[in-house]
Amino acid sequence: MGYIGPEPKLGRNKEVDDISSGFNGSATAFTLQVSGSNVSPGTANDIVVSLGGVIQNPNNDYTIAGSTLTFTTAPASGLSFFAVVLGQSVDSSVGTPSDGSVTTVKIANGAVTGPKLAKPIDLADNEKIRFGTGNDLEIFHDSTNSYIKNTTNDLIIWDDSRIRFRSPQYLFNNGANDENIIVANENGSVELYENNVKKFETSTGGVSLTGGAAANITTVSAASTVTLDFALSCHHKITLGQNTLFAAPSNQAVGQSGSIFITQPSSGSTFAGTYNTAFKFTGGTIPTLTATNSAVDRIDYVVFATNEIHCAVSLNVKNP
Repeated sequence: MGYIGPEPKLGRNKEVDDISSGFNGSATAFTLQVSGSNVSPGTANDIVVSLGGVIQNPNNDYTIAGSTLTFTTAPASGLSFFAVVLGQSVDSSVGTPSDGSVTTVKIANGAVTGPKLAKPIDLADNEKIRFGTGNDLEIFHDSTNSYIKNTTNDLIIWDDSRIRFRSPQYLFNNGANDENIIVANENGSVELYENNVKKFETSTGGVSLTGGAAANITTVSAASTVTLDFALSCHHKITLGQNTLFAAPSNQAVGQSGSIFITQPSSGSTFAGTYNTAFKFTGGTIPTLTATNSAVDRIDYVVFATNEIHCAVSLNVKNP
């Protein structure tokens, strides 16, 4: 919109309280107020001043410093005064909000961004950062320990590469914090617990077990050629349905050991077994399976090297 003269000021103009009662021909400085409260026009150009009905020239006839109006020449007693603070300037009647008086509803969403936050953000003991509608996730530090506390469903730590933890000791405890589940020590043992009783522990000499160790026995389907998968289990069992060639097992791991249980059918014909050269028997003699219905023969093995499986055979294992 076009205009004539100085650019219009935004906001509401305010008439200044009359100060003419202080005119005495010697005083030059006066405090500006609106409705009894100090007002700061900003600059001399932000206030229109009239003395005796004559508009004064800003910065020549008067100056402004805060809420103080200073005349170049002291106004004589009896002169009339009129002044208007132009609307753009913010005066002291608006004031600064008192401490703790601005509520969250007065702050626009997204108004507080990273550059406006202190770096670092310092919180005292037991002051918490909370996430979720029900404050389900909390991060805080008490006078002794630091906590990441989740009270609803799962706490998921998601990373597309890897997760690294750095500590001289790791303790995994139950919810009540009165039972160990896993204890891992820097340059030392790793311990596994069951019902707060240590069942497994590593050491420089190997591992220690408390109680028995059990491995599953994988059932293998009968076929003319059988390839055992050593990744499925250490132990395998098969009931023969025809003469069978035991091919070189897949997924051999040097040092792996286990047993192969070979059972004849409960009735009818019995069958023989032949073996790939990966199987090594005592004296190089291939065992002859027991030709009796329901007979069980067992081959115990150790993988000495790839395709070098040392075997010991127990034939016709049964009650005495």
